Amino acid sequence: MILVTQVETWLFMNRDRADATEAPTILVEKDAFGAKSFTTMRTLFQLKKWTGKHRFVPFLSCDETAYRAYEVFHVDAKPPFAILESGRILMRNNERDEAYDNAMENAGVTSQVEQVAFAASYLEREFGEPVVLAIDEPVASHARVPEDIFVPGNVMLTSEGLFAWANRQ
Repeated sequence: MILVTQVETWLFMNRDRADATEAPTILVEKDAFGAKSFTTMRTLFQLKKWTGKHRFVPFLSCDETAYRAYEVFHVDAKPPFAILESGRILMRNNERDEAYDNAMENAGVTSQVEQVAFAASYLEREFGEPVVLAIDEPVASHARVPEDIFVPGNVMLTSEGLFAWANRQ
C-alpha cells in the first residue's frame, strides 16, 4: 500500500497551532518570510518510517518553488515521489518527472479530479502496489482512508489516526 496524503491539512499545522500544543513540534516548511508549517515529532517519525520504506507520497497544492520550502521532504523524510499542484506535477526523487508530464498530456487530463486520479494510477504502475488516498476530496477511482480519520482543524488527531490505521493495514 502506498499512502498519498494531503499534508497541508492532514499532517502540518501553522505556527499558532504549534505554539499552542503541548506536544513537541518541528519546523517542516520555511519560506522567505520565515517559519511557516510545523508537525509533531511523532508525525515526523512516522514520515521518516514511511518514506524510508517508499510507502508515502505527499500531496500538495503548491508549485515546485514552494515545494522546495518544505525542508522535511529534502532533509528528514525524502519521498520517492511528491504530487504537486493537486496532481498537475509529479516529482520523482525531488526532480520533476517529465515522463509523467508527457503521459498526462497524452491522456488529455484536464480537471483536478482527473489529475488526482491520473497521479494515483501512475503511482500504482510505478510502485506495482495499490494507492490509498488521504486527501480532502474523494476520488471515485481510488481507495480512500476511512472518513472518520480526518478531524477537521486538528492535525495532531488526524496524523495519529492516519498512521495508526496505515500501520495496521
